Amino acid sequence: MNEPVAWIDSETRCFVYSQYDYEDLDEYGKDGLIPLYTHPMRELTDEEMEDFTVRIYNCRTGAEAHEIVLAILRKAQEK
Repeated sequence: MNEPVAWIDSETRCFVYSQYDYEDLDEYGKDGLIPLYTHPMRELTDEEMEDFTVRIYNCRTGAEAHEIVLAILRKAQEK
């Protein structure tokens, strides 16, 4: 079974980036967190990674960052 490596807060769209951050939360703090990357990681090309890097660097809101994360996941699922 693959374990999540990142989580997103369903209300604020802020991320808990590491397993350590997640493990430090009590059960109440974990409410509303959505696990990400629950399947095996798939390789993206250097060009795809560069495109996503530029898009993330230029985003202005958490909602924009969330949309980019979803686009990355969709692209990886195509492979």
